Amino acid sequence: MGLTARDVMLTDHRVVETEHGPPERADELTLGVDGRGTPRWVAGPGGRGPALLIAASTPVDELLTSDALIRLLSELPALVVVDDSGRPMGVVSAEALAEQVLRHLGRAAWPTYGIEPLEAEVPFGMDDPLLAGSLRPPTLPIRVFCQYCGALNHFDEFPEPEQDCVAGGHQLRAVWW
Repeated sequence: MGLTARDVMLTDHRVVETEHGPPERADELTLGVDGRGTPRWVAGPGGRGPALLIAASTPVDELLTSDALIRLLSELPALVVVDDSGRPMGVVSAEALAEQVLRHLGRAAWPTYGIEPLEAEVPFGMDDPLLAGSLRPPTLPIRVFCQYCGALNHFDEFPEPEQDCVAGGHQLRAVWW
């Protein structure tokens, strides 16, 4: 089974509840929802657009061959991934789908698009070219809930044993599940 929208979605976007339309631009990816939590619009550094909803179970292959890809690359900041009840779970950015396009095109076609992966020795037959030294954006932060207060902590690396919780006043007691 291939990747789904759930596998490539991001969850580090802002969600704002508002009955107003989107701003022209936002410093970070922002999802506007109405009072019932229904996604209405998406805004980001590149502009704004309506919330185009996709099911979390939508295969990435289907997205790559749909009109959603064209709209995402031309006019939308992101696609909104929703659960079975229509509640937003995350967003799929143009960058996430572009990476999947590169995987599907194959290494031979990359120079056509101005991408030159670094050549690396490939141990044990692991020949994924995107893992072989291509420049990539940083990965998503590690999210850890504090067992003591329930606060969600974000880290770029695994937390140190004596790390303080973002809520302050106590050490992080990580909940790993």
